[in-house]
Amino acid sequence: MHPVRNEPLVLFHVKWVAKIALSVGAIAWVGLLLAIFLVTDENGTDYAHIISNHSLTRQNLGPAILVFGLVMVVIASIATWFIALYSSFRIAGPLFRFSQNLKSIIENAFAVPMAIRQTDMLQLEWREFDASQAKLREHYGNLREALDQCEQTLQPGAELDTASLRQALARLQEVERRVQL
Repeated sequence: MHPVRNEPLVLFHVKWVAKIALSVGAIAWVGLLLAIFLVTDENGTDYAHIISNHSLTRQNLGPAILVFGLVMVVIASIATWFIALYSSFRIAGPLFRFSQNLKSIIENAFAVPMAIRQTDMLQLEWREFDASQAKLREHYGNLREALDQCEQTLQPGAELDTASLRQALARLQEVERRVQL
């Protein structure tokens, strides 16, 4: 079972969504209360007088609530869009870096990968990717050393030492076994 990934970042986003939802709700309450108390007819009659005349209240309050409700929906939509945009950059950025790192590793197995930002999502995946790439570099290094040892043993003009050759071949086989596991 995997541990919860990026828990602090997820809680950070949940807190932002909660703060925005509370803010939008508070603004809606204040706006609706202001709409109720500021609704007047053309003579300047305030809400206390309008409430006594139900037809006048229905006439002015409906459009005021409708307009304010639409404004609140637009504000909530824009806030949600910004949160989604911010969150998507925290995922899209690391994925872009992963792809760039893979391209550079394909070109050069010993290339050091470019790290992702600390505030990005996919931190666990990054650590696993970095560890895998480090193991791959170590494997290529061991393979290169074993091949160099074999080449030195088999150089033309050098005396053929079967013990050294067996040792070099055993090292190559050991490196190959690690890959097969």
